[in-house]
Amino acid sequence: MGDDLAASAWQTLAAAALFVLIGAEAHTQWLAESIELDSHGFIVTGPDLSRQARNAPAWEKLGRDPYLLEASLPGVFAVGDVRSNSVKRAASAVGEGSIAIRFASEHLAAAAAFLPPAPRLDLDGP
Repeated sequence: MGDDLAASAWQTLAAAALFVLIGAEAHTQWLAESIELDSHGFIVTGPDLSRQARNAPAWEKLGRDPYLLEASLPGVFAVGDVRSNSVKRAASAVGEGSIAIRFASEHLAAAAAFLPPAPRLDLDGP
């Protein structure tokens, strides 16, 4: 019976174009306690962050505003379908990803400047 049901769901349609809409529903509930989400569960980033999120002590400590694709938790970036107010297209997600890589590099470089130097290992022994 299962095969008959599956076969009856198939149809052939004439079409000039096809848009595959995956990601129309955010599956981000697991982030809700640490990252700001919009009312539909998509990750809020950059200038769209709430005033409360932008005024969090973590941003004051960094001495900067969130980057364009940065979530409410510094160093976490969101691109593509999971991001609030995104275009929801694959090509846009790829472009956002390349921008996020740049922002992530800047964030990590700045964070490294605040770290104490790594201890030297004495490979020659005592």
